[in-house]
Amino acid sequence: MTVELITIGAELLSGHTLNTNALYVGDQLAKVGLTLARQIAIPDDHDVIVEAIRESLARADWVIVSGGLGPTNDDVTKKAIARVFDRPLIFHQDILDNLKARFARAKRPISALLDTQALQPRDAEFIPNAVGTALGIILSDKGRTLIAVPGVPREMQPMIADHIVPRIAEQARVTTQTITWSTAGWTESRLYETLEPLLEKHADVSVAFLPSALGVRVRFAASGADATRLLNPFTEEARILIGPAVYAEEDIGLEAVIGRLLTERQMTLALAESCTGGLIAKRLTDVPGASAYVVAGYVTYANEAKTDLLGVDPELIAAQGAVSEPVARAMADGALRRSGADCTIAVTGIAGPDGGTEEKPVGTVWLASAIKGRETETKEIHLLGNRQMIRLRASQAALNMLRLRLLNQTTGDW
Repeated sequence: MTVELITIGAELLSGHTLNTNALYVGDQLAKVGLTLARQIAIPDDHDVIVEAIRESLARADWVIVSGGLGPTNDDVTKKAIARVFDRPLIFHQDILDNLKARFARAKRPISALLDTQALQPRDAEFIPNAVGTALGIILSDKGRTLIAVPGVPREMQPMIADHIVPRIAEQARVTTQTITWSTAGWTESRLYETLEPLLEKHADVSVAFLPSALGVRVRFAASGADATRLLNPFTEEARILIGPAVYAEEDIGLEAVIGRLLTERQMTLALAESCTGGLIAKRLTDVPGASAYVVAGYVTYANEAKTDLLGVDPELIAAQGAVSEPVARAMADGALRRSGADCTIAVTGIAGPDGGTEEKPVGTVWLASAIKGRETETKEIHLLGNRQMIRLRASQAALNMLRLRLLNQTTGDW
């Protein structure tokens, strides 16, 4: 079973937009034991799209096209598909009526451009879009299938995960079983070196390491009717070796895990952030239902804000510096006291690119965690990367510190 991906958009070629759709499609296919045979990015040009689709359909069983399904003049993918399959675009009144009803419920003005979204290739099958106006399109001919999805990630991703990948996997009769664990605090090389003895012992289990700024996802896979029997002993042994680094035995963000832990314990949380600038609060409140446990977030970027909002002694800041153990501790304690929450995490550091010294280089971060009735804990970490990466990694380290404390585990490895 061969699958190819065509991503459309001049912004992908100019470098203005990262091609996250290619990453997502490849990742979702890998979860069911499939890999992309080829992936290309092309501009919003009718003739180029036609040529690319024809070439892919000549090679692949399935061709996924992402982008160019919007209502504006530069969205020409539907016209190109109609030309490739020699099927005219037909107006579908029911599609337009459904879109107008959605706009009315949302109290949004209806644009005349909406009519173009009701123009679809004849005899096409459609994939629903709960977020945007562009439907996914499925067309098959001579044993080859083309699937077109919107380029907007929030519209494309549910189509890929819920409709497309399961359909391809079913036709391919995939028998691969995968398990993904999410880790924090350990590098890819450390995880590999720790698991290396298992890789030799369990040759029928493949392991992929998927690093990012927030940590490394570790994916185990086995194929065939014995996949479960092969994976079970492997994961049992892996759990012993890398368990301290695993924050979830599933592919999930650490912010969601924190939400679960707080909900289970009926605890509330407040944040005191300096160098992360509210990033931790943002991540936590991205999770639906966060209002049940997130009480407040204090972004105390200036020293005066640390004093005014959290009650940090200005003489302490003057004596120790804003990036220091005593100030991080005072921030966490102040947030606990001022918010009335059950626990807090505080972050103060130097994200760069400037501001570092020989004593406190860029990437120096102090974390603190305060929990009612327990001693406040602090930790110094040193992070590498640019400003954005340091802030992301600091937010992950702070969340992981809280996770370990809630589980009454050591915070030695952030």
